Amino acid sequence: MIIVEFLEARIAEDELAAYAAIEVSADWQAHYDYRDVKDLEGHFVVQADSYQPTLEQAAHIARQSPARALRECEAKRSIIADYLRRDALGELAGRRAVEEALRAIAAVYSDHPDYTGAWK
Repeated sequence: MIIVEFLEARIAEDELAAYAAIEVSADWQAHYDYRDVKDLEGHFVVQADSYQPTLEQAAHIARQSPARALRECEAKRSIIADYLRRDALGELAGRRAVEEALRAIAAVYSDHPDYTGAWK
């Protein structure tokens, strides 16, 4: 798997997750009327009818709204398109520079089993 294929697959997963999270609006704001959310260990991060989340947790959750995730997907796809365009035109120096950006983006997904350490 090459880095472009890896990133396209991760972006598609991010996009699907964002769309699945949209019920009414893709934009979220920090309020205390969230549905229950648990971390990987089963602890509540957001629980209805409690003092959780903290203001800071609620702000973080709101910042990761589906709308923002979808904008990030589009930005990453734009960088991939620039890389592919430069590659097709034989612009080696420019392609290498954009490839460094792709490596940085791929590092975000370094916990994925398909991530290749050679992309570091």
